[in-house]
Amino acid sequence: MVYWVIAGLLAVNAGVLWLRPGGGGLPEALAQNPPLAGARGVYAFTGPLDRDQYGLFMLDIDQGTLWCYAFENAAGTRKLRLVAARSWVYDRYLQDFNSAPPDFRAVQKLVSQQRARPAPEEENPPVTAPPGPSD
Repeated sequence: MVYWVIAGLLAVNAGVLWLRPGGGGLPEALAQNPPLAGARGVYAFTGPLDRDQYGLFMLDIDQGTLWCYAFENAAGTRKLRLVAARSWVYDRYLQDFNSAPPDFRAVQKLVSQQRARPAPEEENPPVTAPPGPSD
């Protein structure tokens, strides 16, 4: 009797999920829906600017810009102060800027040298059985 009740409830649950309004049969997975966060490609998140100071970082994907505001609490008035802003639209075209060694030229040279070297031939030594007690 209990199994029939469980089977009936599962059938009702499946029917509700299948026929829900706007479902249209089998809807796409939730991960396929566009993200709900952000408005028109603008995202905001907080993070530390200094040891005791936090900021609000804004990221505009469509325009390729990033900017940051600092939270200030001076004389009882809370304000946001623009700290920095920049566009990264042309940054992706740089090959080497303010980088620690090795730079891309050194890596490029190492890769060319390694590719020019012939691959070492793998030698397969004959497999011999270890000496047994009768040897």
